Order: sequence, then structure tokens, then C-alpha cells
Amino acid sequence: MRKNHINIFALGGLDENGKNCYVLEFNEEIYIINTGTKIPLNSNNGIDNIIPNFNYLVNNKHKIKGVFVSDVKNETFSALPWLLMKIDSLHIYSSEFNNLTIKDRLNKYKIDNPNYKIHALKTIKKIGEIFVQPIELAGSMPGHIGFNFITPDGDILFMFNFVEGDLGIYGKLNFEILKQNFSKRKILALIVDSGRANYKGRAINKIKLPETIRQTFLKTKNNERIIIGAYDEEMVSIQQILDLALETNRPLIIYGKTYNQLLNLIVKKYPQLKLPKIIDYRLANKTNNSVILITGAIERLYSRFLRIIENNDIYLTLKASDNVIMIAPPVNGLEKLEAYTLDEIAKITTKITDVTSEEFYRHRPAAQDIINLVKHLNPQYIIPAQGLYRYLINVKRNLNQELKIKANRCLILQNGQIVHFVDGKLLSLNGKVKEIGDTIVDGFGVGDISSAVLNERETLGRDGVIIIAAYYNNRTKLLSGKMQIKFIGIFDKKSKTDAKELIKNVIVKLIDKETFNGLRDFQNRARQSVRRKIFKVYDKEPMVIINLMQISN
Repeated sequence: MRKNHINIFALGGLDENGKNCYVLEFNEEIYIINTGTKIPLNSNNGIDNIIPNFNYLVNNKHKIKGVFVSDVKNETFSALPWLLMKIDSLHIYSSEFNNLTIKDRLNKYKIDNPNYKIHALKTIKKIGEIFVQPIELAGSMPGHIGFNFITPDGDILFMFNFVEGDLGIYGKLNFEILKQNFSKRKILALIVDSGRANYKGRAINKIKLPETIRQTFLKTKNNERIIIGAYDEEMVSIQQILDLALETNRPLIIYGKTYNQLLNLIVKKYPQLKLPKIIDYRLANKTNNSVILITGAIERLYSRFLRIIENNDIYLTLKASDNVIMIAPPVNGLEKLEAYTLDEIAKITTKITDVTSEEFYRHRPAAQDIINLVKHLNPQYIIPAQGLYRYLINVKRNLNQELKIKANRCLILQNGQIVHFVDGKLLSLNGKVKEIGDTIVDGFGVGDISSAVLNERETLGRDGVIIIAAYYNNRTKLLSGKMQIKFIGIFDKKSKTDAKELIKNVIVKLIDKETFNGLRDFQNRARQSVRRKIFKVYDKEPMVIINLMQISN
């Protein structure tokens, strides 16, 4: 009799924030759960995103039965276009709401031979050898679902980005009711979101925006605008803003295409939803009492604000009377951009309310949620996922302390590490998928970018480059002819003229007053002197390249 083999592993999402991609193998069949992206720690070097390494899936594409998307957050599904560029004939399963966003995203990419198919998973469906059951979850957007893979040896349940509670149109989740799905079956493994396991208590008690925001709405004069900055995927938080606009009788202007599309989808599905009056975004500068909702993806929201601040937006200009509320705490890598953006806003208006990461809670299970979930479902094994290593460990410690779950039942993994079951028995944790790691997304392309190119981009993105070229006379030991100075990504037109004179004076003074041990010594000291002077005058540290062409005349 053939034995059943089950493998569970991650291509991304363990000991990191984002890039979530999990794989379930049942015998010779592969089921992919989520394909997310991760924002690079330094987003100023032309790298848009980081995605999982899909080589293992490409090499085994004939085994793939489907890609299962739990929600449409960037960290969950945004790497899907690149997977389809490599494997074109895939079946994609998600909720009806999620599928609308998935289709819209995929249409933006030119994918050769688009033979993929998108399916709405509404009920239990046999896919390959096993059955897959969608589990309705409550999350920051409508349509969040978990996936239960029903095998002869037990169920494998994946649950991410959820809270337990009633969020109305954004979903309902009750662990007691969820438990009824498994009254006649055992759960072999629960793979659960653990990225907020360091927060005590329950998530449902943390997701309300701080009272200071409501007070800002109530205290703002009728002839003043309220401008909100928010991530478009945090729809429950934005809903609280819509409710405040309705309460204070202010019209709403939506400045963000993605959120506007999502809201339109919600209105079509829930026509009874009460909303403030929504007016055209082109009236932003003409409507003094409006609530202007500026939304964007995590990495794009701040750049959208900067475009407005720099008067590069046609329809919206910030004014000193504006009240700005930011409910978008930065993720790792964007702290400097956030600080700079807030500083620039403060130069225009001092009426700023900034919701910090301590005040803003993302819609993900907290410590007590995970404890309660495990208590209700009693899975044989728990695999914490979608979080940094220290948070995965928090889950293991909490379950041991609160529920006396033995350490060998909570499996802490690294990306690529395989949990291998045979006929429902844990056989090994020693297997390893070699094809893991980060794949850099550069614009719409994919590929390896060398460290030299990255370093060069970092310098260019940060403070630019100064290139100095001149002729050097070996006989007189002096510079000859006109000095050429070129700036890349550092100064505006007016500053360039002043900076050129400054650099020429630094180099002339250096030649007149000092002696050098050869050409290389002069280049090094000139480079250092120019950098010091530029930093002192302009507070910038550009790369300085000095190119001297030797002549003997």
C-alpha cells in the first residue's frame, strides 16, 4: 500500500517581514499558498521590491495544482505576476473580492501566453488528490480567507492576517464556530500568522484609531480641510475615517486610484453601506471643508505626499490652514522617508497628527488570539509563520506557558526547511529546499543585480556624484586647460554654478599650498578636500571622482 507523504515549507515569510510564500506538497502534488513581496530596507537604489526565489516551483511546475491567495495585501500576493512570468498555466484560487484585485493587478503586466485561470473558491472543492476548503476570516479588507487542505492523514490549515471578531463587511470570525468545521476531523498542522505575537491581548481590542483623531475632526473649523494619509490596504482603519467624515458632515475626496476601486467594489456588494458625500478629486483645492483621503501602497504613499508638497500635483496644494492626519506608520526601511515627509509638511502647516506604530495596530492576531485559536482547534502541530524569528519563538513560549503545549508540537522553521510527514506521523525536520533567498525586482524586470551596482545606486540615490576632469602636466606638476565639473543627482541649476566655483577654489588652493607624492596622492587628497567642503557648505556627501589625463607638453 502506498504511503502518503506531506511536506510543508516556506520560500519566504519566516524570520522576515513580507515575501510570504508557503508550499504544501501531498505526494507528487504541489499547492502554493500566497506569493508576496517585501520592501527592501533601502528603497532608494532603484529596487522596487523583493520577491521569493521561484526556482523550485519552476523546476517542479508539472506538479503544481494551484496558487491559493488568502488576501490581497502586497506582502501576500504582489509577487504573483512574476511567478506567472515564469509559469504561465497556473490555476489561481481566492475569494470573489480578492479575484477582482488580482485580475486588475495582473492586467498591468505584460505576461506572455497568459494561460492562467482565476477561480473563486466558495465551497469545498477537490483539487488534485485532496479537498480544499475556504475559511472566512475577518481582516483589514473584505474577502480574507484561510485555506484548509483536507488530506487522508489530517487537515493542514493556513490562517494569515486575521482578527477574531465581527468587522461587519470586512468579515466575521468566531473560533467557537470555526471549531465546528473540524468536529469529525483532526488538524495535523496549523500554519498561523505570528507577526504580532509580541503584542499581548486580543487584536480586536487594539484596532480602533486613537481618540486624538476624532478630536481633530470635532475641533477643525468648518472652513478648514482635513487631509488623511493612509495605506490603501488598511480599509478598516480608513472606514473609521469615513464614519467621522459622515458624522461631521464633511464631503470626502479620494486621492488614490487603488482605494477608490476597492471602495467601489464594496459599494456594489453592500449598497446599504452609509458613506459621506464623495466628490470629484479635481475639486480638492476648491472645497474648504472636505476630508481629502490620500492613499497608496506602503512604499508609494510618502512619495505621493512629496509630489503634492513640491507643487507637482495639478489639483491639490497644501495650505497653512490644513489639518494633516497620518495613519501610516512606516515599515522597516522607510523611516527616513517618513521623517523627511513629515518635516516637509510641517514647513507648510503645523497642524499635524501622526499616529505612531505604537498607536496603530495592523489587523493580525495578537498573542491571546493565537492562544485561543490553538485552544479551540487543538492541532497536532503548530507552525508559526509570517514573522521575525523572535515572534515565532514568542508563540512557542506562550503556548507552552498558557496551554502546556510541548515544545516538540510547535515547530519553528527557517525558509526552505521542510516538515515531512509520512502517513500522518512527523518523520523529519532535516530536509531542505536549496532554491530559497531573495530575488530583486528592478522596475518590472527580475534579475540579480550585482553589489557594485547596488552600491552605486545607493550613492546616487542618497547624495549624488561629482565628476572632476582636467589635464595634468607631468613636467610642471600643474593642472592645464579648463577644468570640467559634472554633477549627477546632487544640485539644482543655481547651486551647480556656485558649487563649481567652490570646487575650483578648493583644488587651486590645494595645488598652491601643498606638495604631493605623485599623481595618485594628489587625487586622493583632492577628493577628500572636495567632499569635506561640500559637506560643510551643502550638508551632502556625494561620491567624488577625479579623472586626470596626463600630458607632457
